[in-house]
This record gives sequence, structure tokens and C-alpha cells, in this order.
Amino acid sequence: MKKYPCPSCGAEIPFRTSITAHAVCAYCRTMVVRDDEGLSKTGDMAQLPDDMSPFQIGSEGVFQGVRFGIVGRMKIGWDGGAWNEWFIVSDDARKGWLAEAQGFYAPCFEVPDLHSRTHDTIADIFSQVKREPEGNWQGKRSQLGIRIQIDKVQYRVVDIKEAECVGSEGELPFKAPKGMRRQSIDFVGAGGRFASAEETEKGGVSVFTGAYVAWDDLKCRYFRQFEGW
Repeated sequence: MKKYPCPSCGAEIPFRTSITAHAVCAYCRTMVVRDDEGLSKTGDMAQLPDDMSPFQIGSEGVFQGVRFGIVGRMKIGWDGGAWNEWFIVSDDARKGWLAEAQGFYAPCFEVPDLHSRTHDTIADIFSQVKREPEGNWQGKRSQLGIRIQIDKVQYRVVDIKEAECVGSEGELPFKAPKGMRRQSIDFVGAGGRFASAEETEKGGVSVFTGAYVAWDDLKCRYFRQFEGW
């Protein structure tokens, strides 16, 4: 772990991993980016409203036999509600997200070498969705059910939505200001497998694969405790 002074308030901002460059100061909510010179301010982040999530930055869990740690969070909103995306880094240096919504948990890690055919198919789905007029959900739903092979596993498209960042905290792999909007695609496969795809800032495609898991399976520690648990 490395710690840097916040350029706004001077409080220490910890970076628990070397693969992140963006963070939010826990004290003054300043957004920063790290480079060889230290930290620079990139904006301000509003305080995230409290929720009943058992997770927090510093929580740890296990997925597919490998321990991971939570280092950041994005609160995501859309027309149907909101959910948490916890940014996680595993002991074998993989990066991913732990999606948490309505008591469902889905850890997933980035596919580092995405097959070109898979990339082109997902990019085409994004392109088709963008062509639809604003509010034409029927046209967007026409992409649902499309089957695709990701990392040698068969998935089908179950959800396509435009989500908005409500707020963020901790370390993240990219700048995530409030109001940032991004298209995302969710896939499911046999045996509870889960995958998600999103467009990158540079117009590429990032894909993450994982699975829906039960709370006990995560073997969590350092989580939040609530009265009555």
C-alpha cells in the first residue's frame, strides 16, 4: 500500500494496488489521479448516501478459490433503480467488479485476451442499440437473447441498459464522476455464470466474466455489521 497527501486537504489517500490511478479522498471527497509526480485534483465527488450493503472498502472475499479485496465502489443508477459495483483486485492480480443488487452477488473479472469475433459481436450490439431513437426500448430489446461465446463459454444477452454513475469512492481504474453515462450489456450462461460488457472511454469493449454466488460462498471478512444480524 502507498499513501499520498490529498492535494486539497492534505489527508492521506491510500492506494492498495498498483493497477489503479484514480481515487476519491475519503475526507474531503476530492477526485484525484496519480502519476509519477504524485496526485492531481480532477474534480469533486458528492457524499454517497448510506445504504444497507454489508460491503465496504477493505472487505475481502473468495471467488473460485482465489481471495480478492475491495478497493473502490461505483454507485450506479438507471430507470429501474440502483446498485453497487465494487471494484475488486484478486491475489493473482486480476481486476474486476463485484455487482451487488437486491441481495444478489456477482463477482466477475476482466477477460484479458478477448477473441476478436467476440469483440466484434459485442461492438455490433452496442452499435445497433445506439441506432435506436431515444426511448425506443422495443428496438433495443430486439438484441435480447443473442447468443455469444465468451472465453469458450456460451452466454445469451439478458439485459441492455444505459446506466449513470451516481457517485464513487476509493480507488478505481478510471475517472468516474457523478453523471457519467455508459451503455452496458449483461449475459447469463449455464450454471449461474454471469458476464458483463461495457464500452471503454476510447471506444473499445471490456468484458468481465464470473458467476452469481451466495453470501456464504464468498467467505467474506472485514464486512459491515448491522444490529440484528
